[in-house]
Amino acid sequence: MDLVNFASDFFDFYKTMTKKEKVSFNFNWRNSFFVFYISLMAIVSPFLVFPAIIMNFFKLHNLSDRWVNRIGRLYSRHAFFVFDIRVEVRGLEHLPKEKNICFVSNHQGLADIPLIVGYIPIAIGFIAKKELNKIPILNFWLKAMRCVMIDRSNARSAVLSINQAIANIKGGHPMVIFPEGTRSRSNTMGRFKSGSFKLVTGANSLVVPLTIDGTYKTLEERGTVSPADIKLTIHPVVDISKLSSSEINGLPEYIESIVRSAL
Repeated sequence: MDLVNFASDFFDFYKTMTKKEKVSFNFNWRNSFFVFYISLMAIVSPFLVFPAIIMNFFKLHNLSDRWVNRIGRLYSRHAFFVFDIRVEVRGLEHLPKEKNICFVSNHQGLADIPLIVGYIPIAIGFIAKKELNKIPILNFWLKAMRCVMIDRSNARSAVLSINQAIANIKGGHPMVIFPEGTRSRSNTMGRFKSGSFKLVTGANSLVVPLTIDGTYKTLEERGTVSPADIKLTIHPVVDISKLSSSEINGLPEYIESIVRSAL
């Protein structure tokens, strides 16, 4: 789930910290409480996610999506409240009623996933690296959210994963992509990789650009869990079915410019 994914990414981040940063982290009460909190949530998670897995088994996807969305929003908002992370959301009126959506966002920090899950009132899935599927508890949440696992080292497998994500969107289950390919860990934004947009064009989906501003302040900026003000901007929908072929070719640059405009 989002907080379990958050925890997994956090431990990856911890490995990249310098020795001095790790010493600083270990003796910070807020960080210690953070580790305790997400560990507790991870223990509780299986009891909450199991009903969703059963629902998906019996093809009750809409019911499962609603259940997972409510639990995810509760988890994320509670965590942000506990750690004094204040969120401002702009543009909720731009969310379409249709569900054939691909959300396209910049990627600043570990808190991006809880932010999106917690403050966008739509059940969504993510494209995640296949290694995460081997992590106990997390793999249950990935299944419940109907996330798509991708093996970046295997081109053929990656294509199959993209096709599965396309099928999800066509079936009414929105997906989220981060075309930068990695976290910027700052308020700067990298260039969008055009390959990510194969999901958009393949599903002929509606594109909802998202701009995340400030999540890097929650951990990456200081190497310690910190209070922060975050802004999530939901931009107007881009309907690619109304674009010309030349406009579709320039779609990555166009969406990138929209996302960048709110930073």
